[in-house]
Amino acid sequence: MKNLAQTSSVFVNIASCTLNFVDGKQVIIAGDGKNNLIVSVLQDESDKIEIKKSVLKHYKKAKSISQLAEMCGYSCTKTFTRHFQSSFNITPKQWVLNLKEKEMIKYLKGTDYSLKQIAVLLNFSNQSQLSHFCIQRTGLTPRELRESK
Repeated sequence: MKNLAQTSSVFVNIASCTLNFVDGKQVIIAGDGKNNLIVSVLQDESDKIEIKKSVLKHYKKAKSISQLAEMCGYSCTKTFTRHFQSSFNITPKQWVLNLKEKEMIKYLKGTDYSLKQIAVLLNFSNQSQLSHFCIQRTGLTPRELRESK
């Protein structure tokens, strides 16, 4: 098992996860068989935990970084970005793009969803925008990526 040196990591396509608590308790969390888990591992930094919880709660519904900032209780996107970067060690835009890329790859390789369905799930305006994002991030078209299973 690899130890994480960074303060946060996001893992996708997880079937189950075992949590071992300091007091010796253990909890196993599993997907429902149809949907896998996305697991975010955060080191306990009490001063930064609230923004992390808030971001993880709202990022899927937000259509923009300024909307995510608002949903997380920030009236100023610049302040939100500064706090986010301090907590996640990456800009909010890059974090969202990285997560979208991982989820896109998961959907293309692990499901038979149409490009239209994936575009909707990942908040793209249309299939064309999804295809452009796929090529930009991976160098492959969605079809090529799907076939590279």
